[in-house]
Amino acid sequence: MTDSSPHPHGPERLPDEQPRPDPTDLTNQEALQNGARSRWLVPAGVLAAVAVVLYCFAFQIQIVLPLIGIVYVIAVWLVMWASSRASEGGPRGNRRLAWLMGAMAAGALAIAIAIYIVESTRVPWR
Repeated sequence: MTDSSPHPHGPERLPDEQPRPDPTDLTNQEALQNGARSRWLVPAGVLAAVAVVLYCFAFQIQIVLPLIGIVYVIAVWLVMWASSRASEGGPRGNRRLAWLMGAMAAGALAIAIAIYIVESTRVPWR
């Protein structure tokens, strides 16, 4: 066995000596490294539109939770839009947009589950 301790590691190595990034690692995916802002804004807009339509259907049974859901998904999409305009892009900006889109999806799902729970626990003849 050879001892690799005398060999420089990290930024001290030449670029062609750096280890290749693992393509299966989530942080090395193309959408997070070099993706355009529209790669995140368009699908998030579609997700927000679908959530708003479903919450509009839920107005037939409730008012407050669907209204909270509509305000939430629109607010998160507007934060995504502002964040995409404020940053220059790159991996940090794409990672931020990915987290915001995940927060939008998780919040929309949580509110939909809350609507279901409230309606399923309600007494039917009151």
